[in-house]
Amino acid sequence: MKMKNLVPMGLLFALFAQNSVMAQDAKNNGLYDVKKLSFLNAGIGLGSYGLSGTGGLPIAVSFEHGLTKTTSAGIAAGYVQRKYLADWKYTYLLFGARGSYHFNEVLKITNPGLDVYGGAGLLYRRYSVKYSMDTGGVDGGDGGEIIGQKDTGSAIDFELHAGGRYFFKENFGVYAELGYGISPVQLGATIRF
Repeated sequence: MKMKNLVPMGLLFALFAQNSVMAQDAKNNGLYDVKKLSFLNAGIGLGSYGLSGTGGLPIAVSFEHGLTKTTSAGIAAGYVQRKYLADWKYTYLLFGARGSYHFNEVLKITNPGLDVYGGAGLLYRRYSVKYSMDTGGVDGGDGGEIIGQKDTGSAIDFELHAGGRYFFKENFGVYAELGYGISPVQLGATIRF
């Protein structure tokens, strides 16, 4: 065989080998097989499901670990606080367990940096509202009494989420989620390890 023919054949072999290695790396880095991978999301919410769905900047955090080739499970937490005028303060907190199904294989996504998922969870929700009121005294003059009130409540509730992660580097990227949890929309940073 001539040397002239060996060079194109060698390049063709190298190209196929590289594609095979990249495909295997993508599978091992979470493209199809999330087993043994962990995902940590930290972000902010746009809007909240708290008091009348208004106010505050929700903070959301979740951690999931891959259990099988396409599923992961973990924990989630969220927090939002809002002050109304000078006299009202509303605090809303949730935490619980959640699980996700990763759709990359079903949707035939071949980009190793993209992770599309959705799932549900069970959450403990707690809220508190504190307010104070100045009675103002007789005829609106000084000497009024300040009355303070506090109301709290809690419930066990479900959580739904659908989202995607895009990794700019092997282990770092961004995420976006839609759902019913602390906020209808969450945006933030994600780490895969």
